[in-house]
Amino acid sequence: MKKQHLCLTPIAFVFILLTSQNPVFAAEDESPSPEMDNFISNQQYEEAYELGKEFLDDWEGDPQFDFLYGLAALEFGETNESVFALERVAATSTDAVLRSRARLELARAYFVTNNLTASENLFNAVLTTNPPPNVQQNVQAFLQLIETRRNSQTPTINWTISSVIGSDSNANSATSNGLIDTPLIGQIELDPAGQETEDNFSNTTMAMAYKYPFTRDRSLNFTLNLSHLNNFDTDQFDLDNARGELSYNWGNEVHRFRHGVSSGKVNLDQNGFQKSLALNSSWQRAGANGWYQSLSASYTQVRYDTNNDGDLNDLRDVDQLLFTGGITKIAGPLTHTLSVYRADESPEASGAGDHNGREFTGLAYSLLYSMNSQHTPFLRASYQEVDHDSEHPVFFNTKRSGETTSLTLGWFWSIARNLMVTGEAAYTDNNSNITLFDYSRFKYQAGLRYQF
Repeated sequence: MKKQHLCLTPIAFVFILLTSQNPVFAAEDESPSPEMDNFISNQQYEEAYELGKEFLDDWEGDPQFDFLYGLAALEFGETNESVFALERVAATSTDAVLRSRARLELARAYFVTNNLTASENLFNAVLTTNPPPNVQQNVQAFLQLIETRRNSQTPTINWTISSVIGSDSNANSATSNGLIDTPLIGQIELDPAGQETEDNFSNTTMAMAYKYPFTRDRSLNFTLNLSHLNNFDTDQFDLDNARGELSYNWGNEVHRFRHGVSSGKVNLDQNGFQKSLALNSSWQRAGANGWYQSLSASYTQVRYDTNNDGDLNDLRDVDQLLFTGGITKIAGPLTHTLSVYRADESPEASGAGDHNGREFTGLAYSLLYSMNSQHTPFLRASYQEVDHDSEHPVFFNTKRSGETTSLTLGWFWSIARNLMVTGEAAYTDNNSNITLFDYSRFKYQAGLRYQF
């Protein structure tokens, strides 16, 4: 499908004319740069972009080629591709003139992608070099546009629909052991329905995000997530999940705060299973050199449904207090995130349900690698320790404790501006001092995600 050209404001058009003089060419005759520059001069941006894309594998990394390719991509509407190319020129070119021009176009690309902070910082950096008066005038015009956009109070709404299909070696997170040793009555034999069950599945999710800004720094946000997990052979483990959150967001370019209330409901095999109500609060800080920090806290009431022969489910009701701290480092194409968390779950009904109270502590790490504008492989790893408050009743008469480790490898592939292919494989291992709760599972899935 043919892509549309960007609609240029008069200011942007003048800006292009000012910054597209004295074109730079690569030294070798085989370079497509001269022909790309000719297309750009004639405003044939699609032709310039397609030509550059054809030679991208051979010439990516050459500053002259990257600059022309990035400019063509920007004008043709491939803004992410433009950012990657112009960032390379701005960071690596030894030609001061070319580097300065790349920074100007990169600032404009950031503006188009609504990365207003990066655009403003780069435009201000250009002003410190004392450029010609006409360039200064146009930079100031863009800075005014940035300020206007920030002050915009137009509500926005975004939708995401995703669907995956995959296989799960342990759809019910159950032990693979058929015989369980107990200290009171010896071995007991588990019903096959209570053991590890393998199944194929599909999972469809719809998410909506609505933002109502009061000023550029304050807004009211509402998010809604609906998902349906369908196991092909075992309906009893099918899940329907709905969660909504209303939050108030405020802060500045460095510190951001969010305070909200959320509610969730889970159905198991189309029957009521669990409800939750939570108060959430978080803080995020944007540091220097790609560092970001965050802290969050939440208080959640979790209540289980007592219908459908679930009379004892109220013994599982808990009140949870969760604290999380995180740190992120963006280093070129790599994004590292490390988080730690601590939670305490107190049983809502004391006595017979005390063994459902627990404390758990966890550590999680993720790594994303932006290979280019299309491909982003990722890795996630986590470790969690759990200690229950009192002895497990009936057969075990011991306090339950355990640890869970997991590893996930995946890939995001952006095949179009709003369409992404996703794939991942995950392994989880849960070890418990009570063998009934020992299990491991391997799950892999692939699917599509569409944003609009």
